[in-house]
Amino acid sequence: MVTMKRLLWPDGKRLLLFALFLAMAMGGMIQAWAFSDVPPKPALYDLLRPLPIWPLWMLLLAPLALLSAPLRLLGLDLMEGSYGLFVVANLAYFYLLSCLIVAACGWLRGKARSKGETGQ
Repeated sequence: MVTMKRLLWPDGKRLLLFALFLAMAMGGMIQAWAFSDVPPKPALYDLLRPLPIWPLWMLLLAPLALLSAPLRLLGLDLMEGSYGLFVVANLAYFYLLSCLIVAACGWLRGKARSKGETGQ
């Protein structure tokens, strides 16, 4: 329980990475307008158009799509269900992903530091 609390406890690195993921998601949603072409055009669309945000967002969502596949069998679709459920699933996924990335980087840094101390 202590390890889970330590893993999920917000700190500056986790929140910064989470904010980066949220910015990527918002940019991806803005760029996704190109597939619908329904007016009005989003405000930042022309500014973000040359950047590859939408493909990066899709790659970032691929694990969430794979994890939600078994839930489809139960009638709960995180990816194509209601917009609110999609947003909540994205927020939870991005926060967990940012926590796991920061924890993995810390673990690798600690492992490298301990390897250097032992002289191996």
